[in-house]
Amino acid sequence: MLLTPLQSRLAASLAGLLVVLMLYILLFAPTAALALELAAPPLSDLTTPAEPLRLDAESHSFYEPDFALFDRGIVGRAPVDSTPLQNNIPIPLNLEPGASACYVVQKSVIFSGSGSSGSSSSKQELKRDDQGLDIRADDNNTPNDDQGSSPTRTLYLSANTCLQPHSTSSDTATPPQLRFFISTSSKDGCPDVTKPAAGVQSKAFVEGAVMYSLNATGDVYVTVSAPNVTKDFQGIYNFEIAASIDAYYYQYNSKDGQLLWMDSDAKSALLQTAALTSNTSQIESIMNAGPQYELYVQGSKAPILDGLTRSVCGMNNVAQIASKRLDNGQMNNNELVRTKMTDKGPGGWPRQQYYFEGLNSSSSYSGILVKVVNATTNSKRQNTGVIGGGGTVFPPTDFQTSAGTNCNLITDLDFCDDVQWAAPGNNKFNNTELGNLYDAYAKQMYANFQNVMMQIPCEAPSTQRYSLAVNCNNCTVAYKQWLCAVAIPRCEDFSKQNNYTIPRNVAQSFPNGTFLPDALRQELMKTPAFNTSRTTFIDEVIAPGPYKEILPCADLCYGVVQGCPAAIGFGCPEAGKLGFNVSYGLRDPNGGAVTCNYPGEPRTQVSASGAIKPSLVLLVTALGLGSGLLL
Repeated sequence: MLLTPLQSRLAASLAGLLVVLMLYILLFAPTAALALELAAPPLSDLTTPAEPLRLDAESHSFYEPDFALFDRGIVGRAPVDSTPLQNNIPIPLNLEPGASACYVVQKSVIFSGSGSSGSSSSKQELKRDDQGLDIRADDNNTPNDDQGSSPTRTLYLSANTCLQPHSTSSDTATPPQLRFFISTSSKDGCPDVTKPAAGVQSKAFVEGAVMYSLNATGDVYVTVSAPNVTKDFQGIYNFEIAASIDAYYYQYNSKDGQLLWMDSDAKSALLQTAALTSNTSQIESIMNAGPQYELYVQGSKAPILDGLTRSVCGMNNVAQIASKRLDNGQMNNNELVRTKMTDKGPGGWPRQQYYFEGLNSSSSYSGILVKVVNATTNSKRQNTGVIGGGGTVFPPTDFQTSAGTNCNLITDLDFCDDVQWAAPGNNKFNNTELGNLYDAYAKQMYANFQNVMMQIPCEAPSTQRYSLAVNCNNCTVAYKQWLCAVAIPRCEDFSKQNNYTIPRNVAQSFPNGTFLPDALRQELMKTPAFNTSRTTFIDEVIAPGPYKEILPCADLCYGVVQGCPAAIGFGCPEAGKLGFNVSYGLRDPNGGAVTCNYPGEPRTQVSASGAIKPSLVLLVTALGLGSGLLL
């Protein structure tokens, strides 16, 4: 049967509607959900009272995740028997001989950016990335998901022994040192000191200190082991340990020449640091900052610091002679030891000076310098959270006291402010009184020189002056250095045997009334220069008796000739002649001893590779005064 056009359109519309309805049912109809019926808990579990929480209960099991796809470094849980170390935070501990303690530096600490728990007194160098974020310039080892291999970062481990077992016998033996064991195996954890696993590194403390660095990729485990000791020792070990991603918290610097022995007499000694800067713009700030170093001293007859000479806390605990900072932030200046900042001496550079009194005569000592980080007059010794806050220890500097009593150490003079040596003395004057006498005499002699210089046209135009290379200021500086070295001679014990000193005043008696043996005295008196001192002032006012003089360096005399006008009539004896040999000395070309005296010349001779000996620095200064001779 044929459909009419109207019926055809109606049939097509119904068919389309049915198709749309079927699609709707297939796509959007709600689906059935399957559910498991959960069993309800027994009624008794809901009505039985819960056991109260015991705060003192001991836990016997610990949850420790163990995922096949993640190692312990990512999980971040340390073994229960290890103590975590934070960045630049020291931890102290007592340790019985034969015992050990384990620490862990977790991966989260090692890769903690720039080390938020540590700060530095120096300004951190920053660089800026494309997004404008500040990043530490040394943060090249920060983890990066794009890296093909595990990221690494340098970890600095260090420790100091603060106490060690003491000897019960009369000898001066020292106990054995502590030892480090380091492992990076998360599987093994804390190293077993009895049977170290493969890959475990070991390092013994040296003189109470140890430093160890490694490139870490995950947790790092450190075991500190105390050795067994014999019955000759009693007591425990105490140490401090610290980890850092910035630098060693406890540091030892093997560079010599940081502490200089200037001179000493029978009871006192003068030491000072090397110049703390060579930048003139830093002089004022360093002087205003106050003392930045501590100094610990021990005698060779009572070496109580042995085994601890690289440990700041160890020396601080046991040293009997020390210049150190107290808990109130002040230095322990007293009648036996005092320290201060000074810019007196060659070049006017800032230095820290130490003056010790009450020492034993004819004795040997060693001084150990310690650089304190961020030390101010209001800070304490401990610098928790500071980069390098444990301090830096330098090698010992040896010095000796003299046997005789007629060479006395003088320093801190008003006029001759470069004088830092022992001068001929007498026990009727203390060191301060003796220094004032010499200083007044030198100042009086300098006044005569000033009268002569008034005849020189120092203010004339440069074309009318006595030299185009030097001027009157150069002359006065050179003359003052020469005058102070000549008027205040450097004194040496008469008993010292060497070939660079000469006897003086051999005809006089010692301050105690005794004389030299007759045969020796008669032989020495044949040389006129040996019968008296360099000036009559010394023989008549000071009356030191026989002594030996370290002659002034010839550089001082040459400096005056080269820097001053010929009109003042100043001249130097010719080298090799008798007048020269009893008036001036020459430097040791090998730098092995103080063979002549020059302002600022220490008895400690610096011979480290690449370092300039202080005497050579002074020589360059002196020759600079006489550069006019080259024209």
